[in-house]
Amino acid sequence: MKHIRSHHAAPLAVLVAAALAAVSPGAQARNVRLMESVPDTAAKTRVHEILGDLVMQFGAASAQGASLVRRNVVVKGVGETRLHDVGDDDKVRPADHDLCARAFEDAVTQFAFAARGANATAILGVISNYEGNVFDDPTHYECHVGALKAAVTLRGQLAVGAVVTPVASPPQPVVPVISPPPQPTVPVISPPPADAPPPAPTFQPLPPRPNN
Repeated sequence: MKHIRSHHAAPLAVLVAAALAAVSPGAQARNVRLMESVPDTAAKTRVHEILGDLVMQFGAASAQGASLVRRNVVVKGVGETRLHDVGDDDKVRPADHDLCARAFEDAVTQFAFAARGANATAILGVISNYEGNVFDDPTHYECHVGALKAAVTLRGQLAVGAVVTPVASPPQPVVPVISPPPQPTVPVISPPPADAPPPAPTFQPLPPRPNN
C-alpha cells in the first residue's frame, strides 16, 4: 500500500524541531524564584475585573477572626508563552515579570471560581505555597519562572464577610501645657470722691520778702 504523505507534516516537524533546539537542556531546567508585588501585578492584569465584589487579602493574619466556609484552598496558576508573543522583532518569550503576571491572574481566577462556588464573599489569609514552601507576605507573592512559563501557587481561606484589622494609630506625643508668665501687677488708683475736701498742699509757702 502506498503511503500518502501530508504536505504539512514536514514543515510542522521542522518547526517543532527548531523549537526544541532553541530550548537547551539548561533552559529546560531553569527555575528562577521571584517575589512579585501584588499591587503592581493587579494594576496591569484583569485581577480587579475577575474578583468583582470579592474581597482578597494577602497575609495569613488577614484571616484571623473571619467566618470561614472553606479552609486551605490551594490554587496553581500558570503563565505560558503564547503564539502572539512571537513578533517581527524575533521575540520568542515575554519577560519573567509578564509571565508571573499571567500566572498570578490564572491563580486569582481559580480562587474567584472557588469562592463563588462556596458562596463566599472574601478570600483571606492568602499566602504563597509553592511546592509546600510557605511565603507569607501581605504585599508580595512568590513566582517561579522556567524557560517558557511561570507558576504561582497560592493558598487561602474562603470566608463570609471580610475582617479588616484596624491599624493602631501611633501614640501622639504629649504636648505640655505651658501657663503664660504672670503679668506685672498694675496698681489701681481710685479717683477721689466728688465731695471730698481738696487735699492739703504738699508745698510750703515762701516767707515774706523784707521791705527795702
